[in-house]
Amino acid sequence: MNNPLSFDKNKIFRIITISIVFLSLMLTFQWYYEKNVVIKALENTLSENKYVDNAEITKQREKIIIYITLKDVDNLMEAYNTIHDTMEYRLKGQPFELKITNKSDSVIRDLFDNKVQFIIYEALQTGKFTEMKARLDEIQYAETEKSISGPLEIRVFIDSDNLYLQIKLDESSFYKVIKREA
Repeated sequence: MNNPLSFDKNKIFRIITISIVFLSLMLTFQWYYEKNVVIKALENTLSENKYVDNAEITKQREKIIIYITLKDVDNLMEAYNTIHDTMEYRLKGQPFELKITNKSDSVIRDLFDNKVQFIIYEALQTGKFTEMKARLDEIQYAETEKSISGPLEIRVFIDSDNLYLQIKLDESSFYKVIKREA
């Protein structure tokens, strides 16, 4: 007689095999969906944005990294917050980081690296934003006077979360969003 508690090894093997195949298919589908559907939809949303020239999205372990190249914008704070709010809405609470990729020339990068960044970070530490603005205006005036090309424009916007820096010279632009410490 068959014992009701005896196990048929073939049935157990089939159940385990079917479970593994099903789980593998589900994980593959989830990976494909995230990689090709969600990411492509986000890239399409960003490419339709009036501020974005180019967007590239990568998914890391815990968050999504969004690299954007901006068009020529007049107000970096407005552009950044519009893009950030759109991504927050689309990602529905999923953690992400928005990074700006610059296509600036060597003159602007040199100006930022050797003069502007020190003034900006000092103001963030001391809270002397009026002094920062005056010093940036001096640099802007001095560089415009010695420049053989067009005028240099340095603009800074501040809100409770970030400091937004944009530097323009001719057709080249440099954008930087710096997190303010609470």
